[in-house]
Amino acid sequence: MIGGSVAGLIAAEAIAREGVDVSVFEEHREIGVPEKCDGLVSASGIAELGITPPSNCIQNSLSRAIFFSPSGKEIELDATRQKVIVLDRARFDKHLAERAVTAGARLYVGRRVSGHTQSADSVVLRTDSGDVKSSYMLDCSGYESYIRSGGATLQGGQYLVCGGSFEKSTVEVYVDPKFAPGFFYWVIPLSTDMAKIGIGGTAINTFERIDEIAMKRGAVPIRKMAAPVVCSGVLKKLVDGRTAKAGDAAGMAKPTTGGGIFTGGYGGLLAGRALVSAAKSGRPAELAKFESSWRERFGNEFRIQLYSRRIFAKMSNEQLDDLFGTIRNSEIPRIISEEGDFDLHSIAIAKAFGFSKSLSAVGMVLANEIRNLFSG
Repeated sequence: MIGGSVAGLIAAEAIAREGVDVSVFEEHREIGVPEKCDGLVSASGIAELGITPPSNCIQNSLSRAIFFSPSGKEIELDATRQKVIVLDRARFDKHLAERAVTAGARLYVGRRVSGHTQSADSVVLRTDSGDVKSSYMLDCSGYESYIRSGGATLQGGQYLVCGGSFEKSTVEVYVDPKFAPGFFYWVIPLSTDMAKIGIGGTAINTFERIDEIAMKRGAVPIRKMAAPVVCSGVLKKLVDGRTAKAGDAAGMAKPTTGGGIFTGGYGGLLAGRALVSAAKSGRPAELAKFESSWRERFGNEFRIQLYSRRIFAKMSNEQLDDLFGTIRNSEIPRIISEEGDFDLHSIAIAKAFGFSKSLSAVGMVLANEIRNLFSG
């Protein structure tokens, strides 16, 4: 197992609990560090992974989201029913590591895997401490593996800031193609005077942009982090013989928002179960069931999200302002707030509210963005 974050650790626990030997190699010297994710997820998504985060892993609970158009038009979403939480990813990952180790997994921190070779009956991992032979390999090493496999990313960054003033219960999302081309920037509060501010986009200096946002908010950075945003969809092939990919390494982060705790974690869970089946039966072909199961659950949703984001990224400021006005004056925000079903397809949302033919595609975009912000 390569990578000691959400997907890898969930997979390791699932494997170890079935009595199958599993080792996790994490290149960093501390699990959860550096923190590369804002940790925004729905409680229902975490619960579906079979995890109840300890209270010290939860930094905040959110009940509202406000989306801002380029000119400042607002769309408000009531997220009370969704029970959205902000995880301290460093602590959460450590909690997952503890679960995996308690179940019987072996964990090696500060040990980098530089490559691998596979034969008909084994996989050999090249590590900085020597070769390791295994029956199977699961790559959950994150965006670097995704990029090496041909996946495209956006530039991204996140600050932890203090000072300023934030509405503790409200996440803010700002859509401005000139400031964050191809994506958006966001403010996730942890308290009234502390927040996570992040941005994604193409051809931007992420730190310069976040510095500007923080200055306008009167906030002071106390931590800076830069990492690509994985939002180009899942790889075409997740399984190759005795090897597989899950999590960000497989592109399992949502194309609309880049969030991947639930979708990537679910991939790790499915991969772990498939590896157990392959190991116990002696049939490597069992591993392929992981890919088919994940695509059955998320494949169509990811296609819709990716299509939506591509349309969204091509819209001008004026088109976005018109779109915000249309959505704001419709029933969509209220229904999404009340429905609480974030697996509902965005096209169905647009059709349900009677968008005209000319507006159905762009109407779908914002509906999908709102829905997926809170789906883990």
